Amino acid sequence: MSSLRNAVKRVTHKERSQPQDRAHLGLLEKKKDYKKRAKDFHFKTDLLTKMKQKASMRNPDEFYFGMKNTKMQNGKHKKTLKAQHKERAELIGADAVRIMKDQDLSYIRMQKQKDAKKIERLQANLHFLDDSNKKRKHTVFVDRSEQADEFDVAEHFDTVPALAGRTFNRPRREDLEKQILVGAEATTKERKSQKKTAQRLAKARAGAYGELEARAERISKLARAESHIVTEKLVAGKGRKRKIKAAEDGQPAQYKWRRKRLR
Repeated sequence: MSSLRNAVKRVTHKERSQPQDRAHLGLLEKKKDYKKRAKDFHFKTDLLTKMKQKASMRNPDEFYFGMKNTKMQNGKHKKTLKAQHKERAELIGADAVRIMKDQDLSYIRMQKQKDAKKIERLQANLHFLDDSNKKRKHTVFVDRSEQADEFDVAEHFDTVPALAGRTFNRPRREDLEKQILVGAEATTKERKSQKKTAQRLAKARAGAYGELEARAERISKLARAESHIVTEKLVAGKGRKRKIKAAEDGQPAQYKWRRKRLR
């Protein structure tokens, strides 16, 4: 009998749709939709009521220590970086923070040493050109003061006067004459090849100088970071101390420790 009952066609119950004259309002709201909307509305209303009550009963002279560790950003209260670091240190533990700082200090010193060695290798392969901060001098000694008065740089270095002021790539007259003869005999293809080679060398030289400046700047930044970490480790240690100078220009604050008598 159960199989026959299932074979008989049953009435399909359909949900009531939105009336035609209210079709512009969208789908017809069901009870479960109304319950969600009503619950959200009452939650927001109660929240606004509580906030208004707190605002009306607020004491303008109230103070919490948490106010010293927060600041307003984009209309919201957020903890300062110092408070965040302190909270993280308390969560992780003082020993773990000390180990992490030791690892950071070792990494910074290793990178600083690597950059210093790289700079030494670059300086060994390059000459400083147009260095305004450090002017190089070439001292020539003569026997008499008359020779010093009549001294000719171009004649002494056996070059043309146009190249006498150079500190690098200062060929002699003989080499210049050879280059002129070779240049006159060179074909157009060879001249183009020489021009490309010169451009490639100039580009490589400029890139090497750029890398040298970038690594020197990085060493200075690593040195500042190292001084900050060392100062933090010393301040976290034992001993009475007082700050004598605040941090400024990227340098850490300066402290003075009380002398301890050794018996």
